[in-house]
Order: sequence, then structure tokens, then C-alpha cells
Amino acid sequence: MSQPVERRLGYRVRSAVGPWLDRAVRSVVPETYRVYPSAYAGTFENPIEDLESRLSEYGFRWNPVSMYHYTQLGNQTNGSWVYRESPLADRQLHAVLVRQESDRIDVYAHEEFNWRRHPLKHLQDAGIDRDRGSKRMRRVLDELDAEYVEESYVRRKASHLLRRLRRRPAGGDRC
Repeated sequence: MSQPVERRLGYRVRSAVGPWLDRAVRSVVPETYRVYPSAYAGTFENPIEDLESRLSEYGFRWNPVSMYHYTQLGNQTNGSWVYRESPLADRQLHAVLVRQESDRIDVYAHEEFNWRRHPLKHLQDAGIDRDRGSKRMRRVLDELDAEYVEESYVRRKASHLLRRLRRRPAGGDRC
């Protein structure tokens, strides 16, 4: 089965089960699955499928067991990809994709313990390195000849606010 078909099937399953699982876990564990500005690697300016295809060819694997992530701007993520030197490598590079528009994907990344080898350390966010992960992800994007830009947090936040205002119906929802 090809990667895109696996991703679509896995994505549908995760979309159906994920919100329930997310609520259950957050009722027990404080929400720690946010994506932080320090993990921002860049904004890819093509459809998400193009970036996912490139990541897959590079050796990243779609990560269907990853918990839902949220940005500080309130956006839910659209994809979670992991790169490991080997299946039981000590650490992994975790890339989180957030679709802003059909051809604008914010890419966040962090380096962390591989959940397959260190499940407790991984769950506790021990040794997570957002700065190193974002820099490493930029190098990957450069190697992939992926067109991306690095935008400041303020610019991304302003763009997000403008998109929300455009979606709001005329006259607003006033009570």
C-alpha cells in the first residue's frame, strides 16, 4: 500500500477516534501538547500533500499515534511526521504541520526521545529540544529544495487574526 493511501486511511481513523482519545487523555494529564514559537521552522508555500510527499521520500514517517498538537494561535495541527535514524534510535525529529491556507503550511519541529525506545521520557517531554529541532528541520527543508519562508511570530499572529476576521460573518455574532 502506498504512503498516501496509508496516510488517508490512518488519518480517517485518527480523525474519528482522536478527539475522543484527546479528551480522555487531557482529563488525566495536563495539556502539554502545544507547539511553541521556538519550534517554528518555517512556512512552506505549497499544498500540504507536496510537503508530505517530500518528507516521506526523505525518510520521515507519518506518525498516527502522535497526540493532537495545538499552536499558541489556537490552530490544530494537520500532520505529524517523525524521522529516526533507525526504528529504535535514541532520539527522533518530530515535524508538526499546520495548514494556514491551502498553500501555506507552518512547519514546527522538535527533537525528542524516541517513544518506541523511551516511552516514559517521551511522555514526560524529557530532553525535548525545540531550538535544535527547528534548526534541523530547516536543514531538511533546504535539502528537499522546499520553498519556505521564515516569518516572525508577530507576523504569523497578525495573519491568523486577519484570516479569522475574514471568516466572521458581516455584523458579527453579538449577544
